[in-house]
Amino acid sequence: MTDLPAPRTVPTFRSRLRGSAPLHPSHSPAPARRVGALLVTALALLGSLIAPSPARAAASDEPTWTVVPSSPSGPKGRKQFDYELSPTEQITDWFSVSNLGDKPIKVDLYPTDAFTALDGGFALLPRSQAASDAGSWIKLPRAAVTLPPGKRADMPFRLSVPAGTAPGDHVGGILAAVTEEQVGKDGQRVYVERRIGARVYLRVAGPLTPAAAVRAVQVEYANPVVPIPGGRMKVTYRIANTGNVRISGKARVQVRGPLGVRLATGDLIDLPEVLPDSEIRLTQEFAHVVPAGPLTATVVLNADTNKESLPSQEGSSSVLAVPWALLGLLVLILAVVAYRLWLRRARRLLAAPVDPVAPAREPERAAR
Repeated sequence: MTDLPAPRTVPTFRSRLRGSAPLHPSHSPAPARRVGALLVTALALLGSLIAPSPARAAASDEPTWTVVPSSPSGPKGRKQFDYELSPTEQITDWFSVSNLGDKPIKVDLYPTDAFTALDGGFALLPRSQAASDAGSWIKLPRAAVTLPPGKRADMPFRLSVPAGTAPGDHVGGILAAVTEEQVGKDGQRVYVERRIGARVYLRVAGPLTPAAAVRAVQVEYANPVVPIPGGRMKVTYRIANTGNVRISGKARVQVRGPLGVRLATGDLIDLPEVLPDSEIRLTQEFAHVVPAGPLTATVVLNADTNKESLPSQEGSSSVLAVPWALLGLLVLILAVVAYRLWLRRARRLLAAPVDPVAPAREPERAAR
């Protein structure tokens, strides 16, 4: 174990007035006492700002530790492990676990698989779920280590790629976890595991097939009573990595109405890194979209790897946004127009002259 640099401490301020001139005989001592009181108050306020508060002091009691890529002589500035290996190949490397706190801690060590969470974060499997990919190929020298305050442990590990491993990216992590006993709100004691990890990126040699797709596009529209300036639209969609290489890129949402008229365009979104067999969920909201009838939201995805850009992909979904207020007003106008036409026709019929009907004549009887 190696000593870490001692933590910096906040110096304690000791104030002393030097070279104080004697009071003038003709002056009253009251102003001097007031000046002294002000100085003491100012120093007390300064001390309260510098001295750690009880909350900060309590926070320092929590264990603090790190796990980083290392070497036999300690860390060399690497942020993650990056390898390119072939099946049946293996490599030995080093990692370091450091206790940055002021109390001894026991740190559990174990490898596991990584994936991309729906929110785009880099996630690792829970301890209860067994690793089946890169995490299962990592062998650590021990399952736990106890570190005194300010100490560091440098340990080797071995990564072996099994025969028949599929080509592409396989990602995992080496985890350092501390389990603490806490008391819940109901008074029950629970064990909480806090963990941090060092990322392990492995690219297995073979054909690389980067691919991405837009999935599960959903559109929600809040139809306003007044169609102008429009209603709120929410577009939710997923970006899936369907290939064997991690991807990133950009995405944008466009909203079109009848005849392809563009009604809204979203911001260009920078996608986080998406690992193979993972997907992320994104949301785009628009404040004012005119209810022009059938509205179609289209997601345009331009994904790329660290070496090439992929063909653009699209996904879309539609919603019917009927401008009910405008439609009701139109129906009312048509009803008024129809009524006025009917009324004009009725008046015209009443005003037309009527021809008198001549009395019918009886046929003359034949003279007998």
